[in-house]
Amino acid sequence: MPPVTATTVGGGPAAWYQSIPPITRAYATAIFVLSLTVRFELFSPYLIYLSWPRVLSHFEIWRLVTTFFYLGGVSFPWLFKMMWLLTYGKTLETSTFLHDPAGFLFMLLFGAGSLLVMSVGAVQLGIRLAFFGSSVIYMIMYVWSRQFPDQQVSIFGLFTIQAFYVPFFFVAVDFLQGFMPWDDILGIVAGHLYFFLHDLYPVTSGRQLLGTPRFLQNLLAGWGVGQRVNTHAASGQDEFRAFRGRGRRLGAE
Repeated sequence: MPPVTATTVGGGPAAWYQSIPPITRAYATAIFVLSLTVRFELFSPYLIYLSWPRVLSHFEIWRLVTTFFYLGGVSFPWLFKMMWLLTYGKTLETSTFLHDPAGFLFMLLFGAGSLLVMSVGAVQLGIRLAFFGSSVIYMIMYVWSRQFPDQQVSIFGLFTIQAFYVPFFFVAVDFLQGFMPWDDILGIVAGHLYFFLHDLYPVTSGRQLLGTPRFLQNLLAGWGVGQRVNTHAASGQDEFRAFRGRGRRLGAE
C-alpha cells in the first residue's frame, strides 16, 4: 500500500472531491460509478470486458473503451488501486502536467492505445486479459516513478524505498503471493514506452514524437481545462515543449 497524504480540506468531502484535478477526477469517478453498478448487479462485467472476437465479429466497439474503466469487484485491492490513481495521478496532473492538462490526457490515451496493441500480442502468446484498468494505473505509477525517482516512499510504515522501484515492488508482491499480474506488467511496459518516447528520445534526438495534439488542447480548453493553443505561436514552441514534461521533484518524506 502506497503512502497517502491526508490533507485537510475545508468544506468536507465535496471540497476534497473538487480539489482533485479534473482528468484524474473524471477517470476515478467513472471507475467508481462502474464498479458500483456492477456491485449492485445493475450492470454485468460480461458486457464490458475486452473480447477481440466480439469487437471484430459483432462490432461491440465499446469494449475497446470500457475495458479501461473496471478494476474488478470492490475489495481491498480495488481500494488500493483507487488510492494509487488519486495519489499518483493527482501528483502528475498538478506538477508535471500542471501547464499541459491535455498532455496528461494524451498520456492516458497513448497508454490505452499501446495496451490494446499489446493485448493482441498477448493473445497470440496465450495470455488473455479481460480488463486493463489496473494496467492504466500501473502506467501512471510508472511515469510518476520516473518523474520523481528519488522520492522516498513508505511501505506499510515498515520501511521506505525510492519511488523509482515502487511499480516493480508491487508487481513482486503479487508474484510472491502466487499471482502473475500480466495486466500490471503490461502497464509498466506502456509507461516505459511513453516515458522513452516523450522524455528520453527527445533529449538524444532533438525530436519530440509525442507532442500533445493541439486539438486535444483546444478541446479541453473549450471545457474550461487548460488554455486554447494559438496556432501561429505554437509552431515556434514545439521544441521547447519537449523539455517541459518533468516538473519539479517532491522532497523526501
